[in-house]
Amino acid sequence: MGSGAQSFRVAFVLGGSGGEYDNIDDGIYQEPLTIRTRTGSSLVAQTAGGGSLDLALDKNGERLTGSFHQGRGRDSQATLVGEDKSYPVTLGRGGDYLHPRLLAAHEEQKKYTYAPPKDLSDGWATSDLGKEEADVPKIESAVQRILRGKDPHVHALVVVKGGRLVLDEYFYGYGPEDPHPVQSVTKSLFSLLFGIAQAQGLCRPDQRLYDLFPSYRQGRGWEPGKEGITLCELLTMTSGLGCDDLRDPKDCSWAMVGSTDWLDFSLSLPLSGAPGTHFVYCGACLMPLGAVLEKQSRTRLTDFAQRNLWDPLDIPPPAWWEGPGGEHSPAFGLSLKPRDMAKIGCLVLNKGRWKGRQVVPEKWIEQSTAVQVPRKKTGKAADYGFLWWEREVRARGKRLRVMDAWGVGGQHIFIVPAADLVCVMTGGNYKDGALAQRSYGILQAVLEAFEPLR
Repeated sequence: MGSGAQSFRVAFVLGGSGGEYDNIDDGIYQEPLTIRTRTGSSLVAQTAGGGSLDLALDKNGERLTGSFHQGRGRDSQATLVGEDKSYPVTLGRGGDYLHPRLLAAHEEQKKYTYAPPKDLSDGWATSDLGKEEADVPKIESAVQRILRGKDPHVHALVVVKGGRLVLDEYFYGYGPEDPHPVQSVTKSLFSLLFGIAQAQGLCRPDQRLYDLFPSYRQGRGWEPGKEGITLCELLTMTSGLGCDDLRDPKDCSWAMVGSTDWLDFSLSLPLSGAPGTHFVYCGACLMPLGAVLEKQSRTRLTDFAQRNLWDPLDIPPPAWWEGPGGEHSPAFGLSLKPRDMAKIGCLVLNKGRWKGRQVVPEKWIEQSTAVQVPRKKTGKAADYGFLWWEREVRARGKRLRVMDAWGVGGQHIFIVPAADLVCVMTGGNYKDGALAQRSYGILQAVLEAFEPLR
């Protein structure tokens, strides 16, 4: 229930003295696998990244069970699991996770014909693309590109038009009931929690960070320049704290993950610039925001989220990776079903309302998704709000504003007010930024299928 338990989809293709290791969720594909010993029903193997497997085959020859020991190499850089730790593994025969989609005869599906989403009694009203004045062949073409590997490692594509679910497609063994790691989409969802907390009188963007943690002023290495840091500057990635995930991720937020006290790590970061002057993308810097919410609400972040966000949207308690002290990062660690991600998108599209209920204050939606840091300062082709990205996508000759909850590897909640549309994608393109960028092309193809645009 909102704990740190996470499941990762892995595949091992065995053959001869070696094989291939694939961590589907983390985008580690075709990493060489060396078999160390293989005797009867036992198998010991090692990945090129330093991970090791100790597995046993059941009596039916259909299932391998055992453990995976996380290495210190490549296979530990994209994941949220700790190095030098062992995790249980259960593997069944099949190739579902190695191909975009398999037919019943275990042949790869290449041809796609649109079918309306299923009603899963999860709060969604479903509809048919044909009833929404959509160009169905254009949607079919976009899905076929995924099925044929031209846009690889897309795990889910979900579209909501006019408040109704019209497209719900999954690939590489995923389905609508499978939660997916959303990575930094977590940041945008935490922004919603902050807005709710502000409405409850628990916090304000203009509060000074170290007024809330005064003991750090007497700590070793205290810098007077930190006095000016506000919660607003954490929300806009302009705190001046010395952490840059886009340029040196291994030494900053990943160093926090490996530390014994995530909050202390964050509050003890040195200054690299004057607060409020430079945009530097830093996940570790957000830890105090969650701590403030917990302190002021006198409840755990997971419980606050469940009561104030997940429950109103009829979302079951999601997994949220825990730190060494049981804390949860506002920056990463959530796993959600794509259909539930789409609920978040519709909530924002409708200015904080879901099925007639004001879940998040409308004023906060407007403020948090407005441009707080222009793209000339972010260094990206996007502006930044309060933990939300703001982009433009061209469709049918128009430039459309897109609010984007973005996570590495191809995780997105795209919100397009002019089209009354939400598009959710999950994926595993961690190792190839160019492939991850194709998410925007898929969004453009989806938008091109709808007319008119407001």
